[in-house]
Order: sequence, then structure tokens, then C-alpha cells
Amino acid sequence: MPLRANMELNDFLEIFRQRKWQIIFSVLIVLFAGIVYCVVIPNQYRSSTTILIVPQRVPEKFVSSTVTYSVEERLAATSRQILSRTRLLEVVDELGLFPEERETVPPEIMAEKMRDRIGIDIIRGQDAFVLSFEHEDPQIAMSTATRLASFYIQENLKTREQLAAGTSEFLDTQLEQVKNRLEEQEEKVKRYKLEHMGELPEEMQANLSMLTRLQDQRRTTAEAIAKAQDRKLFMETQISNMQNQIRTIEGGGEDPSDLLIDELLAKRKQLEDLSAKYTPNYPTIIELRRSIAQLEMRIASGETGRTGLDNTQKSGPPLRTRKATREREEVWRLKEQVKSLDLEILALKREQGEIQRASDSIQSKVARLPQREQEMISLTRDYDNLRESYDDLLRKKLQAKVSQNLEERQKGETFQVVDPANLPVFPFKPKRKKILGLSLIAALAFGFGGALGLELLDPTLRRPSDFKQFFDLPVLATIPMIQDAQYARRSVLRRAALIGGIVSFMCAVIAFVFLYSDRIMTIIQF
Repeated sequence: MPLRANMELNDFLEIFRQRKWQIIFSVLIVLFAGIVYCVVIPNQYRSSTTILIVPQRVPEKFVSSTVTYSVEERLAATSRQILSRTRLLEVVDELGLFPEERETVPPEIMAEKMRDRIGIDIIRGQDAFVLSFEHEDPQIAMSTATRLASFYIQENLKTREQLAAGTSEFLDTQLEQVKNRLEEQEEKVKRYKLEHMGELPEEMQANLSMLTRLQDQRRTTAEAIAKAQDRKLFMETQISNMQNQIRTIEGGGEDPSDLLIDELLAKRKQLEDLSAKYTPNYPTIIELRRSIAQLEMRIASGETGRTGLDNTQKSGPPLRTRKATREREEVWRLKEQVKSLDLEILALKREQGEIQRASDSIQSKVARLPQREQEMISLTRDYDNLRESYDDLLRKKLQAKVSQNLEERQKGETFQVVDPANLPVFPFKPKRKKILGLSLIAALAFGFGGALGLELLDPTLRRPSDFKQFFDLPVLATIPMIQDAQYARRSVLRRAALIGGIVSFMCAVIAFVFLYSDRIMTIIQF
């Protein structure tokens, strides 16, 4: 009958009574299905091993590791390597897992099946994690968990070595690049200093000191030139006066022998100079002696008629002639000094010019110092930055090399098994008590819920109260069930169906118990 809102407990009990066999069979079938599932499904054994993350054995203050990943990050990276299809299939082949399925199941599905059976649980606050594996055979579960743990330990060492080597290799590359750039910048600075030698900022004080010395030298040279010119003027005045005296002594006219005497004096001076350098047999000295002898003879024959100057001195020439001769010798000496002064003045002026040019050059260098200083600042700034970067990379490279040696010698952070894989005794799955409890709840819900559902779909009105629910009419009389031949046939069919269902269910239970008796006894023991 259709359900109504104001139904009482007795009404529900009446419905359940009417459909008791439906409820019983529904509950038994669902519960039996749950029992069959618990018996048929194979046991899954879980073997687990605890792996401790051991910190590096060398203190951090002495050697800093270049592998700075957290436990989760490093474990995730290692798991990606271990749980790869190639590595898992290697474990399957090595331990002979899933022999029936390896011939028919694709490798990808086989690897996914392996991943589903592997468990990784991080123990918070202890730097450790638990690695587990599930299998129907406890021995295989233990062997596989042990093998996977060894993979994790090996892969962690390999990964850390690769990371340390990669860091060191990267720093080597960067260091080489920075070194090349630093050498190029050094060459630029060197070339700039060579091109602008004397104009660099650090040479400013030296240039100023040199400029001061040149100014002092130029002033000293100017004073020396002035003094030499004064001396020259004084000597020229003396020469002029003495020449006047000679003309006065000789009667106001110049004797032609004066020129010969001057030439004689000059050759004697030249002979004296050459004699200091060469031997008497030197051709020029011999020629000078011959010329001097001829001049003496000419002077003697033209002035006194005697044979030579020495004879003249012996015989005693006139006083006026001897005085004139001495004056001419003094004039010749003064003229030689004037010539020396001319050469000295010329050398001093040449020196003064060189000093002036050097001074102008240094002044131009000093004038360009601000420009050179700015250019040097730009060059040295880039050089200092590259140098600082190079030193920093060099320091990091040495540190990375030490860290690489640390990892290669397995002195860094490692994985260590602290709890080896166990041989499980009790199955991890299935949770049979939980499954049976859920099956019982499902059976009751299916049985009683199904009864209410069927009642809701049945439009039959069986009692006066059902009639009154839908029709506002008084019930005058009720007609009992007419038990005719049709009713009897239906009753027989229901009874036969009930007995057949009970027998079938009992046969199914007996067959199931017979087939799975050993497994049922094993499950009962657990």
C-alpha cells in the first residue's frame, strides 16, 4: 500500500511482517555476499622498514653542504627515481613478482600496480620515514621492502653526489667565464695605462713635483743665460777697448803683421789642443808645426828682418811691438772665451727650450687628469666588480669541491635503516571485521529498505485504516480473503518458492564452506 505520513510503529511492523521472507532473504544474500568476499579476497601482507636520515658527520661550521633540499623535497626527488617504470620493472624481474601477469599485462600497468603497493610515510620531527610494500606472500613483501630500501639508500647517495658534482661543475663554468672577462678587463686597464702614461690620477703628485722642478730649472737656466750674456757683453767691451789700445800703440793704423800674429796665435792654440790628444808624429800636428814656422819667419822678415820670433825675443824688439803683441794675445784669449760663452749660451737656450717643452707636456698631462680620472674610474669599477665576483665564485667553488669530496666519501647526510623490513604474520588487508560489519549494515538496510520500497510501489489497500487514508467515506463492512482454488495455487507456489530459496541458499552455503574450508579455518584462527 502507499505509505502515509501518520503511520505508527505497528503499521511498520505490520509491513515487515507481511514481507518477512523478502527481508530475510535480502539480509541473508547481502550478508552471505560480504562473507564470500572476505573469504575469497586474498590476504595482503605489509612489510615495512624505517629509514633514518643521518646528518653529515663533519660539522656544518667546518664544511657546508651544497645539497640543501628538505627531507620532503629530497624524498620526493628520490621517489621519482625509484618509482620510475624502469626501476620498478627491474624489481619485478629480480624478485619474480607477479609471474602469471608478467606475460599478459603491459609494463605500464605492471609498474602502476607496483606503485599502488608501495607506501611512504614521513615521521614528522624525527627526520625519518617508513617504507612499506604489500603482497600476498609475506616473504616476498619483506624481500621487496628490503630491496626498495636499498634502492633509496643508493639513490640518495647517487643523487647527492650528482647534485654536489653539478654544483661544482656549474661554478667551474661560471668561474672560467668570469676569469676570461676579468683578464680582458685587466688587459684593457693595462693598455689604457700604457697609452696614457704620465696622465693617470696616481701620477698627479709626481707630475706636480716634476713641474715644480722644471720651473726651478728654467729659472736657474734663465739666470745662467743672463749671467753668460753679461759676461759676454763685458768681454766684448774689453776686446773693443784693447783693440783701440793696440791701434793707438801702433800709431793709429793696423800693421799687416797683426793678422799674421793673430793667425800664429790661433795655430799655436790649435797645436796645443791637438798635442794633448795625439802624438807628435800625427800628420796634422806636423803640418801645424810647419805652418807655425813659416808664419814666424814671415813675421820676422816683415817686421824686424830677423829670422824668427824667438830670435826677436832674444834681440829685443821695440817696446811698442811687444806691448801690441801682448794685447793681441789677450784679445785672442778673450775672443776664445766669447766663443765659449756663445756656445754655453746656445746650450743653455737649447736646454731652456727642452725644459719649456717638458713643462708644457706635463701641464697638458695635468690638464687631462680629470678626464683620465673619470675614464679610470669606469675601468676600475668594472674591474673591481669582476674581481669581487671572481673571488666570490672562487670561494664558492672551493667550498663546493670540499662538499663534493664530502659526498663522495659518504660523510654527508645519508639514509640509514634503523628498523629492517619485518616478516609480517598477520595480514594487513582485508579488514574482515570491518567488511562484515559494513555488510551487516548494508544487508539490514537493503532488506528493510527494500520492503518499504516494495510497499510504496504496491497500491493494494488491505485494512480499513488504509481505505480511510485516501477516501473520506465510512467503512460499513469488510470482505475477508476468499480462499478459492486460485488462492490455494498461489499459496502452494509461494511455499514452493520459499522452500526452494531456502534449499538453494543452504546448498550455496554448504558448497562455499566445502570449497573454502581451509581458508575459512585460517581466517577464523586470525
